[in-house]
Amino acid sequence: MSIAVPAHAEDYVRLVKKAKVLTFKDAKPVPVSSSERLRSVANLELQDGKYIDDCNHPVTPRSIPLDLGKPLPDVRAVFVQDSACYGVGESSLTILDGNDRVIWQDNATSVAVLASANGKVSDLAFQETAPTFSVWRWNASGHVYEMLENVELPD
Repeated sequence: MSIAVPAHAEDYVRLVKKAKVLTFKDAKPVPVSSSERLRSVANLELQDGKYIDDCNHPVTPRSIPLDLGKPLPDVRAVFVQDSACYGVGESSLTILDGNDRVIWQDNATSVAVLASANGKVSDLAFQETAPTFSVWRWNASGHVYEMLENVELPD
């Protein structure tokens, strides 16, 4: 079994720079008819046929599939964007596994799937504020992503 593990923060900077960074704009709107697949997104509920965020604002969540490796199939990122609730340009971002369980959740502007991996599951990087990305590694026994470190991308 091979595991790609970067040795230094500089390696993570290189990996983030090479990765495709996905944002709210890359994701597709989630129709209300698919609301059951979003039942685990803690800051989202369905009221009177509309999605409502934790600031009680109507929103249109967007979802995009993520290929994280065979051990963790059918993963998707769910963006809930509301500047008044999460900050200008920010979203609440939830990563769900194929069984609709939350494996990561916080506010972030984007997600990137990195070439490094743990247990054949890709590491993730989340941008919360430019130019900083937080790098997260898969923990199979806890079935969650765990924080590794923050890296800053040079201009």
